[in-house]
Amino acid sequence: MAALHDFIDTEKTYQLVVERFNSDSLPQNNVVNKAIDMNPELIELILDLYNNEEDFPFEKMKKFSIEEILTYLQATHHYYLSKKLPEIEQSLVHIFSKYGQSHQLLATLAYFFNDYKTHLVEHIRMEEKELFPYIQKLIAASKQPADALKPTEKPNFSIQQFIDSHSPIEDELQEVSQLIRRYSGDESIPLPYKIFLNQVELFELELRKHAIIEDYVLVPMALELEHKLI
Repeated sequence: MAALHDFIDTEKTYQLVVERFNSDSLPQNNVVNKAIDMNPELIELILDLYNNEEDFPFEKMKKFSIEEILTYLQATHHYYLSKKLPEIEQSLVHIFSKYGQSHQLLATLAYFFNDYKTHLVEHIRMEEKELFPYIQKLIAASKQPADALKPTEKPNFSIQQFIDSHSPIEDELQEVSQLIRRYSGDESIPLPYKIFLNQVELFELELRKHAIIEDYVLVPMALELEHKLI
């Protein structure tokens, strides 16, 4: 089985980042529509993150507004739910329908990923329901005139509460993909399953980059804003 980097080049990386801004795939009447006009400098910086996360200059992200970072992450959530996960699910259905009897182990591993997908969707829905709306409220409050701005009442939800309860969902996918790879070196493994494995590896990469931006850029910015307002 070829390594993940064999499947990714500069053009592919660029496609991974910008295809989530396709206007046809974005929800209507939603702040995510702002992603169509995403700052090209921010996109270039995100591309740098995909190419090299070890030396990524997080301080450069501070030049962008919290709204821009939030918009990117919202667009990414929608991209996962509307495109990436359905694509992987389609592969799962094909594997199960064609190889479920002759390659029972493959079908079992595919179900393992499907269970992970359920956890991931719950994770995303929680952030969309609690974290992102809360950050939007902080942003709106911060735009009030300075002489009219009053401390916001202590909310039921807080950034620190999110940090304390936040689980690294991308680590779970890494465990899933490692388990799948362990049983995918045999040449008898059918091609559709190898395609599925590649999809999982690429998605693992996606989630890791998403988590870096969320955990090390968005959340610290939101925490700082929260401290100013509450």
